[in-house]
Amino acid sequence: MDIKFTGKCIFLGGTRSGKSELAEAFLARDYASMCYIATAPRKWIADDPDFRDRVERHRNVRGNKWSLLELDSAKDLYSVLEEANLPTLIDSIGTWLASEIEFVPDLERLSNAISNCKSPLVFVSEEVGLSIHSGSSSSRQFIDRLGQVNQTISKAVDLAFLVIAGRVLELGPPGVGRP
Repeated sequence: MDIKFTGKCIFLGGTRSGKSELAEAFLARDYASMCYIATAPRKWIADDPDFRDRVERHRNVRGNKWSLLELDSAKDLYSVLEEANLPTLIDSIGTWLASEIEFVPDLERLSNAISNCKSPLVFVSEEVGLSIHSGSSSSRQFIDRLGQVNQTISKAVDLAFLVIAGRVLELGPPGVGRP
């Protein structure tokens, strides 16, 4: 099947799978300047020394080709995507979803923002459905929502990749294959 590539894709994978590094390299290979949208709330960075160190290592690896945009609210992502004028990487969707406890994403607006965006977009998201699931209601709700968001993004982009142990598998188009 021939797919027109508009520069929009998603990298899915587990924790420490290498998805962020591969997504950054994927975007950086074709562009001299890019925007990195960090979805982690500043409070998480300030309150957690380990998380702060991870974020700092991430920043140092990226270098000065990247401008950084930190979201003030999860709801800001829609307008950021609608107004993007540089190739943009969004890392990560799981963190975006978890950043506000009562946040329920507007899947239609997300899909429209991706579809209408003129700039290349690269999403990074956790694939939590492959792991052990917590027995708590809030954990199941998060897993279900993230699965819905990942599907929405996957349907709105041209390419989807699954990253496992630093290796990449390109996924076929939505709805193609055996049921």
